[in-house]
Order: sequence, then C-alpha cells, then structure tokens
Amino acid sequence: MGYLYGVMVTGLNFTKALAGLPVVPVKQGNHHITLLYIGDRKPSGGVGDKLRRVVEGFQCFRVELGQPLLLPSLVKPRVLAIEINDHGLLARLRALIINALRDSGVNIADRYLGDFKPHLTVAYVRVKVDPQYLMTLLSYVDLSTLPVRAIPVDRVSLVRAWGDNYTELVMYRLSCS
Repeated sequence: MGYLYGVMVTGLNFTKALAGLPVVPVKQGNHHITLLYIGDRKPSGGVGDKLRRVVEGFQCFRVELGQPLLLPSLVKPRVLAIEINDHGLLARLRALIINALRDSGVNIADRYLGDFKPHLTVAYVRVKVDPQYLMTLLSYVDLSTLPVRAIPVDRVSLVRAWGDNYTELVMYRLSCS
C-alpha cells in the first residue's frame, strides 16, 4: 500500500484497443497520472489546507497522450502505459505540490523525486511475455482507437494505492474559468 498525489482519470476503457495483446487492462476507475508518490504514510496535519490553496491557484489545462511505452523498462516490463506529451504544466504543478508538502513538514524520500515521466497506465503486462514480441504487437495498435487523446487536468487527488486499486481520498480542484 502507498499514497500518491495524482490526477484521477474517469470514463476510460481500453479493453477494445488492447484486445489480443498479452496484457490485463486496468480496471475502470483506476486510471490516473501520478504526479508524486509519497510512500506508505498518509500525510497529516495542515498539509491539506496548504495544498488546497496551492492547487486552487493553478489554472486548468489539458495534456495530450503520446505513444505506448513499457515500464519500468523495456527489458522487464510490468505495465503498458501511454506517455504524456508536453508535460511542462504537470511538472510545474508537481513542483508546487512538493514545495507545499515540504513546507508542511512532510518528508518525501529522495528516491521518489527522481526523473518525472508522466504517463497513463492502461494495462499490466502478463508474466513471461517476451518484451520484443510485445513491442512488435504494440506497433500494430491503432492509436486512433484509443478512447481519448487528451485528458483535462482540473483536479489533483490524494490517492491510496492498494495492489491494482486506486482510491481517491481527498480531491483539490484547479481554477477553471
């Protein structure tokens, strides 16, 4: 179990687009873009009020989906994800969240602050799948069949991750005008 701040994405179903691939699609209601994984301790204290002020001051925006990728690596893939193109605004929002957490005394392990590679996880790779074979199959996936090409970012949530289930605990709305 762990906690993260991210963007929950609702209404997606990738089952049709991923048909025939040796993957298990993420269940509906569990799609998200992770902004920051914070570990196995839920933040407490006044962090919620500080985050609400920071996030509510940030303008809503959209992110475009890019190409499929295998994570954490091509050699040992565990998930099939879709990269997020032009993620500058996500990186700025993430930096504001990190600063608000630090100002509130939340300790974030350095290992969670590394490279920021935003993505939308769409499926879990089945065990014992040859990564080269999977990449070959992915080259035949028609990205136009994906249920969405852009995702609105209008809120940030504190999420509890438990296995392959992601539960939104607290939600902070961005400023959408």
